Amino acid sequence: MDTRWKDSSFPLEKLLFRRQFVLGPNFVKEFPSWKTMNINDFYLTVHPDLPTYQATYKNKSITLLGYMVDPDNPYADNSEIINGLIYQLGTEDNFFEHTDKFGGRWILIVNDGKALKLFNDAAGLRQVFYTDVPGSTDLWCASQPGLIAETLHLETAPEASEFMNSHEYIHNRHHWWPGESSPYREIKHLLPNHYLDLGTGQPHRYWPNASLDSFSLREAVLANSQILYGLMKSMHNRFNLALSLSAGWDSRVLLATTKEMGGSLFYFTSMHWDLTEDSVDVKIPARLLAKLGITHHIIKCPDSVEDGFKKIYARNVTAAHDVYRVIARGLYDHYPQNWVCVKGDVSEIARCFYRLPESKGERVTAQQLAMLTRMGTHPFVMKAFAQWLSDATDSYNIDLLDLFCWEQMMGRWVAMIQAEYDIVHETFTPFNCRSLLTNMLSVREEYRQPPKFKLYRELISNLWAEVLSEPINPREPRGIKALVKAAWGTVIGVLNWWQLL
Repeated sequence: MDTRWKDSSFPLEKLLFRRQFVLGPNFVKEFPSWKTMNINDFYLTVHPDLPTYQATYKNKSITLLGYMVDPDNPYADNSEIINGLIYQLGTEDNFFEHTDKFGGRWILIVNDGKALKLFNDAAGLRQVFYTDVPGSTDLWCASQPGLIAETLHLETAPEASEFMNSHEYIHNRHHWWPGESSPYREIKHLLPNHYLDLGTGQPHRYWPNASLDSFSLREAVLANSQILYGLMKSMHNRFNLALSLSAGWDSRVLLATTKEMGGSLFYFTSMHWDLTEDSVDVKIPARLLAKLGITHHIIKCPDSVEDGFKKIYARNVTAAHDVYRVIARGLYDHYPQNWVCVKGDVSEIARCFYRLPESKGERVTAQQLAMLTRMGTHPFVMKAFAQWLSDATDSYNIDLLDLFCWEQMMGRWVAMIQAEYDIVHETFTPFNCRSLLTNMLSVREEYRQPPKFKLYRELISNLWAEVLSEPINPREPRGIKALVKAAWGTVIGVLNWWQLL
């Protein structure tokens, strides 16, 4: 192992590539303390903090990386869920549909006796990268591209370097990689709603495969209240949970699911960047929890990070975000060890997050996607989004931009952030459940849109109405500098929209 990364302040064996894995034609010998497992002709090398379970039945097997939870059976653990799933292999049904109801952050490697396939949770939050080298017989998969690149001694692609040197990438501290791209020409990202055929090394879309039914607001509220509570109850039975709170809708919904959990969670707000105790994302949760008789914890993050932690953080995930590094450092110092962090990500899929001006029935273009994401029109971006559009040929009655938010913003950006935080904690995202998401997308857009977000308000009211006693996302008081910045942002936004027309 490369000794340049050693630092006595941090336990290298524990933190380096924490909760990650490599699957390939042989074990990775550089990690002698990692777990190993055979799956047909593939060899799995897994960090000790990433749970694994394998079930076999006759000539079939299912291997789990990560964890799954069943909202219908809050007492089922990984083994019970996987042992139940294996008997669905080989039936006439679409096997993928049997995983729709499960939450968690997971990867399944499935041998149905005919083929070996790999796919992951609804939003792809347990990342999978794989080699895509024409004519190569050696397929490698891993939790982030740097692990494969180090193993195979790959270099960053020139076109990826150009993208990383672009104005849009440099000035977007929340950057992410478009389409299925990575910094390496030979490595691609497995997108949500796709599986990887480990026999051919090719990805295939398996969802959406039919139009969604229409749900009334009441139907969706009742069904999703039950799913959300069941998911949280399942996790609460299995892990110590810490709920990350802001003044926003998503974390308020999740807070409402904990009414019957007796305040046993660690409720906290991360105070980072320019947040202070007077910021609405800090003071609203503090006031609300005080009313509910629950202790609120504030985790103060540093303004900078020392070299030892910085090096490990940068190596753990290729092209890691500098801006999230200070949050990870603050959590490393003050977050309760071995507690799973509950976050409100992923529900943006149902919130009509991306929308375009009236396009007179014209199909969405790669240029429009590049503008919506503020990635610019670098050829690397345009090619990646054009390829995504060619794959998403039929979104049925799901708005194409909602599918884009699902597979790109969530499957690429949020998944990468959660991978970066793996150095500190495991993450649970209750909205990361296909049944839940499809129920939400089946509701009329007017109930899912700002500013009212009626679906969210009704969910909260149904689960724990008292948590509505504080405002949700109230406007932050702003000084002259902030007003000027906001005005300039509006000008830039108008110019971007003009280019889309």
